[in-house]
Amino acid sequence: MKDVSVDINSPSYYEEPDSKLYRFKRKLSLKTTLKTIRRTVGNDRTFSLLEIGTGSGFLISFLESEFPHAKLTGLEYDMRLVSLAKSKVRNARIVHGNAEGFDLNNEAFDIIVSLQVIEHLYRPELMLSSVRKHLKPGGIFIFTTPNPNSCSARLLKNRWHGYRDDHVSLKNFCEWGPFLEKSGFISVYCGSTFFTGIPVLNKFPMGLINWGLLFFIGSMKWKYGESFVGIFKLSDDKGKQSNE
Repeated sequence: MKDVSVDINSPSYYEEPDSKLYRFKRKLSLKTTLKTIRRTVGNDRTFSLLEIGTGSGFLISFLESEFPHAKLTGLEYDMRLVSLAKSKVRNARIVHGNAEGFDLNNEAFDIIVSLQVIEHLYRPELMLSSVRKHLKPGGIFIFTTPNPNSCSARLLKNRWHGYRDDHVSLKNFCEWGPFLEKSGFISVYCGSTFFTGIPVLNKFPMGLINWGLLFFIGSMKWKYGESFVGIFKLSDDKGKQSNE
């Protein structure tokens, strides 16, 4: 097994609570991802999607509710989170695996999503190699990751929550596009979210500003939001290679 930054002997930071209010806030935080998925699939309700790093299973459970006929697969390394994600879905498949080097028997997906995972990988290029292998030509890869260029990182400096021992591959906003392009992807959209990392702007009543922006916009093309949001597709050459 490859080196991983996940400490399975300590309580998981990613075992999230589950309440109506928390689900509402999580859905707001996924605004851009859900909007991109809806736009990508159009009227196709039988599309296939892989989520790398299901965590507590919120995204895949939201997708299953909205697209009950889609073929949904989730990949998670931490078995505690595998169990938690399974408890939230009925038909979606949740499998145990390492994001740095997974192989799902040559399955190919229309969409691959990875939210707040790539920063945990010592060798993120290995995940991108697996994404290329499992993404259909013309398919879309969506990922998010903490943004060290964010307003909160600049304001809080070493106290910023994105600076964690298990965040071993943080990159600046402008580094992600070239990194993905070097791995055979074409940039469709690079942006970031808003002010979730600034404590005063994440609590009522000031939090209404941040959550309002998430609700109505999701993310925008600027460098200073809390999380980098990237949407990429395979380059033509890589798409051809995947068919050979």
